[in-house]
Amino acid sequence: MSIRSRWTEFRLGIRPALNELRFTLKQVRKSPLSIIGITIIAVFAAIALLAPVLARPITADPFMMWHDGYDLTPAPPGTNVTFNKLAINSSWTVHYFGVAQGGLDIYYGVVWGTQTAFRIGVLVVAISLAVGLLTGCLAGYYGGVIDEVLMRFTDIVLAFPGLILAMALVIALPAVWSLDFGFIILAIVIFFGLIFVGRSKKLKLLGIWPFMLGLLGLVAFVVIDVGILGSPPIFVQGVSLGALDKVLLALALVGWPGYTRVIRGEILRVRQEDYVEASKAVGCSDFRIITRHILPNSIYPVVIMASLDIGAVVLLAAALSFLGIGAPIGYADWGQMISLARNWIYSGTQNPWQYWYTYMIPGIFIFVFVLGWNLLGDAFRDILDPTLRRR
Repeated sequence: MSIRSRWTEFRLGIRPALNELRFTLKQVRKSPLSIIGITIIAVFAAIALLAPVLARPITADPFMMWHDGYDLTPAPPGTNVTFNKLAINSSWTVHYFGVAQGGLDIYYGVVWGTQTAFRIGVLVVAISLAVGLLTGCLAGYYGGVIDEVLMRFTDIVLAFPGLILAMALVIALPAVWSLDFGFIILAIVIFFGLIFVGRSKKLKLLGIWPFMLGLLGLVAFVVIDVGILGSPPIFVQGVSLGALDKVLLALALVGWPGYTRVIRGEILRVRQEDYVEASKAVGCSDFRIITRHILPNSIYPVVIMASLDIGAVVLLAAALSFLGIGAPIGYADWGQMISLARNWIYSGTQNPWQYWYTYMIPGIFIFVFVLGWNLLGDAFRDILDPTLRRR
């Protein structure tokens, strides 16, 4: 086949995808919700990217808010910078959003808190989505014992209230994890070695069974090495987790079951379609069938759910910080900033709104950030839903 004919075949093959992409972009432009949501998220993304310019850090850790003295009483917006005036910037002479308890600059906190919000929201949803897709695909496509085991474990996690389970995990997770890399390497070798043996011509295990053989060998290795031998270390490396890392990990462990159930239901619907049966008939591998035929036709509800969950994750992380088990004091996190303002929500004076800026400004940032993701998620639902897409 000549280069010209190959190029023509490629162009004809990619044309339907390009037409579908143009239709999607047209629907995005027609949806006012998507325009507003994208604009809000774009503004916050610009703030996060320009944080080193908008609020120049003066410490080694840019996420630690700088102190203008250590006065416990907040100061209103427009207060002159005194303590750290020369150390920050010669042109920065005013606290634009005021000073929180302990002399912490609110403007610096909300600007760098934008990066914290993106880090928590996007990473937690990405990890939860990856785990949910893996478990949901295995459970929905293969069914049987695999489906029962994975879904019963998913139901156990869902039985706990999300906030309570996240709080327990944040407290229970150790600050330093000791990883035995020799143990991990041996486990990986045994796992993939048994998968290779299961796919050999002598055993002729097809489908999921080589994977199950490798998993069984991995479990046996862990039981023998840890339970009997006590896991003698080969070389150990300690990995430290910060307070916010523990929050991120806890929220990811809490969030994946929802994606598992949604993608499993979609795969149960799609796997009975004629094109899936035809792919099996021509000898396509399970991996190819799942990635090329099933997932592209079942992933849209999960994408919509993920876009809606980013705002919910940020709210949940803010709640943990407000309760004192999230970001440390002085960290640029919106929830932690509102936690600092809890003693000033009602001042007890003739003016009950005297210290409104300590909680209203970070609260507005949380509200608008979550609103932007929710509007974007609603727009995605209207655009990507096959039942509404072509109306």
